[in-house]
Amino acid sequence: MNPFYFSIEIEVKRNSRNTYFFQLGGLSNEIVSQLLPELNYDGPIFDAHTHAVDKGSLDLLVQIGQEYGIERTLLIPHIRRVRNHAEKKYPGRFTFARFFSGSKLSVKGITDMAKQIEKLLDEGYQILKPQNSPVMRKHVKKGPHSIKFGDESCEPIFAALVDNEIPLLLHMSDPNTYYTGKYANRSVYNTKEEDLNELETAVARHSDVRFQLAHFAAQPEIDRLSNLAHWLESYPNFNVDTASARWMVRELSKDPERSREFLIKYQDRVVFGTDCVGIFRFKWRTSSRNYYDHRYLALRLLLETDVRGMPLPFKDKDTTNTGGTLINGLSLPNRVLRKIYWENAVRFYGEA
Repeated sequence: MNPFYFSIEIEVKRNSRNTYFFQLGGLSNEIVSQLLPELNYDGPIFDAHTHAVDKGSLDLLVQIGQEYGIERTLLIPHIRRVRNHAEKKYPGRFTFARFFSGSKLSVKGITDMAKQIEKLLDEGYQILKPQNSPVMRKHVKKGPHSIKFGDESCEPIFAALVDNEIPLLLHMSDPNTYYTGKYANRSVYNTKEEDLNELETAVARHSDVRFQLAHFAAQPEIDRLSNLAHWLESYPNFNVDTASARWMVRELSKDPERSREFLIKYQDRVVFGTDCVGIFRFKWRTSSRNYYDHRYLALRLLLETDVRGMPLPFKDKDTTNTGGTLINGLSLPNRVLRKIYWENAVRFYGEA
């Protein structure tokens, strides 16, 4: 195991409940080796949210994922040859989501997307993943020609999904921190509430479509969990995934007791996902073993252990100036972990 991002020293203490408490210091290989046995789940894991742009980084993602118990993966290949490589080299490991470029997210692209959906299964894809995050939508000018998934203009897309029994993986909003910073320009971006309202409208209007709402439906923030709970109670046609590691850790760790209660209550509606991206172009980032290693470790420490105040093993730009992101583990029961890590995804994609 490689050293954690932080280079300062950490003092490790345990209380009577075998909880690790971290005082300001650093994570060495020795401390990491002490932490790994705390990962108490030893069953299979389905990573239900990953991306790949090239073959070499995909191989690294698979290798490290296997070390963390990943047996199956939902892969969003951005290039066809990456999908073909994955299927040939790792038969049976991947469920494939068809990536649809954000540059086509305009009314003019609706008919084309609907036609593409009709061919997905024959092309070896089981899920549709349009590129629809706020940062991508800025490339399509606001106005009468921009796609709104909650609008009636998108009916051809949803009709094709229903006809072909294809689920939709949808990412339509981002962390609260983005909307006060890089999304602050209201001539380009919506408010977060507007994005969430559009997402809810899409889910509510299309009860016969199965949705995977990325990033905890963009609502892992503690003050948004009650709204997400309302959605879960109101709409049985969606689940949420735990991508990405830093976002989930940062927000769910702020109130571990409440987060734990939430995940136990809705244990049948959550799938594990990392949002790891395989691309060698950014060698400082995703070609590094640490990029994958630390994200798998951080999420598993969050879900499985009761660590307290443990520094996230990689940099979180959203908290650089406020003390960094700390992991406060949720110590979920193994029966709940089994559902989140494996059973829910197998059931969801088994129906795809």
